[in-house]
Amino acid sequence: MLLRLRNAAASMAELAQRQDRVANNLANAGTVGYRRDQAFATALRERIDAEGAPQSTRVGGQVADLAPGEFIQTGNALDLALDGDGFFAIQDADGRTRLTRAGAFVLDGDGTVRSPQGHLLLRDDGTPLTLPPSGGEIAVDTAGDVTVGGVLAGRVQTVAVEDPGQLARLDGATFDGTGLALAPAEARVRQGFLEGSNVDAVGEMVELMNHVRLFESQQKALRTTDETLGAVTRDLGTF
Repeated sequence: MLLRLRNAAASMAELAQRQDRVANNLANAGTVGYRRDQAFATALRERIDAEGAPQSTRVGGQVADLAPGEFIQTGNALDLALDGDGFFAIQDADGRTRLTRAGAFVLDGDGTVRSPQGHLLLRDDGTPLTLPPSGGEIAVDTAGDVTVGGVLAGRVQTVAVEDPGQLARLDGATFDGTGLALAPAEARVRQGFLEGSNVDAVGEMVELMNHVRLFESQQKALRTTDETLGAVTRDLGTF
């Protein structure tokens, strides 16, 4: 019975983590460029325990689902989306490279292109993208070349990750690009569009309900086993 208690407790802990993951996905269903987290589990040492119940040591975790989201047309000159695999390269205040699909960029007072959080949008040479002060229409072609009034300002850096399984989320729709093997992306840049989250809210709700039901069933099994052990202990005390 003690093994059953342990197995039920381990299962509840894993289900609680999965509920947190799904809840976070739902919270970001409307976040531009968000990539949903999906769980994985690898079973090791599958066996039958001393009480005849199947048991295995499992290693679990979560990875980002890189399936594309829906394109939303905005018409804004600095709203950019990627059609294909890859990320925009941006740089935070600490000089760390971040990767994102959230292409809602803005222009600061110095003409530098930034994310809404203040991160610098990088050119393909690794320097911040700054628009010339001459002004004029901002145009971005599918290769990522940015021109202002016909004057080339640079090419937006887009990168592909050789091993997406190594992506570590920093916040919302951004991932840490530090130490990753990166290569130029072949994705096309679409100006005047944003890419929405790839979260299927209905599917996530169904998954959340399933996890809650499984959690409750394990909780019931744990309570029943505990009550049985308590009854056995009390009965033994009468002899």
